[in-house]
Amino acid sequence: SLPPWPRSRLRASLRSPRNRLALPLAPPQNKPDDFDVWRLPDDDSVQKVTVQKDTMVPNAVTLVIEREDHTVGNLLRMELLEDKEVLFSGYRVPHPLEPAIQLKVQTKSEDPGPVKAVDTAIERSVATLDKIGEAFAKAKARH
Repeated sequence: SLPPWPRSRLRASLRSPRNRLALPLAPPQNKPDDFDVWRLPDDDSVQKVTVQKDTMVPNAVTLVIEREDHTVGNLLRMELLEDKEVLFSGYRVPHPLEPAIQLKVQTKSEDPGPVKAVDTAIERSVATLDKIGEAFAKAKARH
């Protein structure tokens, strides 16, 4: 074990701006390329949305939405919960290194059904975002 004074000198020398550049940075281990996290492949090998009917729960589906994260998942979940026909809406990110979300939706009946409920939620979200964009443009024009 080193006495206290060499350890403190070593810590001070590592904090020096001159030595920071000399320290090697660890390469990312298994992090996907940033470009692959948000862009679908050109060869159509990955579908943007996949619908999986739930066999255990009536009127329920799980939508796997590729290349999306908590932003879209939470937006859709909250918009779906505003719908009176929706009994359950939730999402999860299966793994932090997988760029996809799983959105689960259950409705009271098959008509309109969970897929139609998601479609309506997307339309309402787009309308809300359009209103926000218009309000921002007006505010920007005033300044």
